[in-house]
Amino acid sequence: DLQKEVTSIIVLTETPLAAIQLTNKLKKGFQAQAVNPIIVMRTLMDNLVGNIRYALMVLTGLIIIVSGIGIFVSIYNSMSDRKREIAVMRALGARRQQVFSIILLESILLTVGGGLLGLLLGHGLVFLAAPIVTARSGLLIDPLHFETVELLILPVLLAMATLIGILPGMTAYRTDVAKALYD
Repeated sequence: DLQKEVTSIIVLTETPLAAIQLTNKLKKGFQAQAVNPIIVMRTLMDNLVGNIRYALMVLTGLIIIVSGIGIFVSIYNSMSDRKREIAVMRALGARRQQVFSIILLESILLTVGGGLLGLLLGHGLVFLAAPIVTARSGLLIDPLHFETVELLILPVLLAMATLIGILPGMTAYRTDVAKALYD
């Protein structure tokens, strides 16, 4: 009969305030003891996961910067290979502004397209990995959850793409048609 005693009961409350009130009421007596793990878990998540999350955000920023530099170098280096094509476009009637716009659009499409693809792949991987993580650790992960920081990614990428495309666009803008066609 001693082994048939109830040692614990889980009580789910409607609101966090109700949980705190119940915990306080049970602490006044001697027959029961209440544990509210929400506060402890929240502190753990903020202190441990918050730092990891911050580190991942810094890493993401560095990856975006390095990718931007890579796109810039790629477009700028391809300008020397495309001088003849640019000169042909200009000889056929394209204005300098049109050539500049084409190079700028290329930069924007590469950068924003890569950003969108990265967001889709990232959330796709989370969608695929969520059931595995839940099965192995018991942590529930919402693959459809978007952080507000993610909304800043596309405007930042658009601004970065514009900056990336200006110098190669100016190079294309200044291309000497006669010299490029002669070489």
